[in-house]
Amino acid sequence: MDDWEIKGKPALIIVHMQRGVLDEDSKFAFLGLTTEVLKQSGTILCQQALLNGFRAKKLPVIYIIATLTEQVVTFPAYGKFWELIASLRPNSPGSKDIEVIPELSPEPGEPVISNWPISGFSNSNLQELLSDYNAEIVIVAGVATENAVLATTLQAVELGYSAIVPKDASASVNPKTHELVMRSIFPLWGLVVSTQEVLTHL
Repeated sequence: MDDWEIKGKPALIIVHMQRGVLDEDSKFAFLGLTTEVLKQSGTILCQQALLNGFRAKKLPVIYIIATLTEQVVTFPAYGKFWELIASLRPNSPGSKDIEVIPELSPEPGEPVISNWPISGFSNSNLQELLSDYNAEIVIVAGVATENAVLATTLQAVELGYSAIVPKDASASVNPKTHELVMRSIFPLWGLVVSTQEVLTHL
């Protein structure tokens, strides 16, 4: 797809690429979505390329880290996700769980902000940061496609931002779910392209 352009100032949002989600010894490792898996699939390589491209153009990069504080003591009554969170209590402040994985380490000046629970905008200052950067477009990458990446993208659109989703820079526990979301949901609300296409149009 070549007949498009980036209309406005973009910001790259890296969602939940943290040790508490992706480390081999994390509480979520049993799901199979680990740093090693994302290296083999090329997802991390695409994210690194996006980071390099944005940094070269001096465009904003924002990291979102899921952080479960002690103040969160109740969870919705229904849903397997909430059962897991209530029993595991992952991603606590001050733990290694809330560190960005080394492969995507932030550079000085790049904000790393906490959110909870799903969308990068929930209980965070993401909207204020985007406003400070005068960003008009969000380019969203991370994990998981059908959860935090989708929720962040949809909330960005609701707030009036244009959204671009590099289809090879996010991942799901189930590759079929990833493909389904990329084909049937994201195109309704934004632009789905490859990482290389994003970099070509920066």
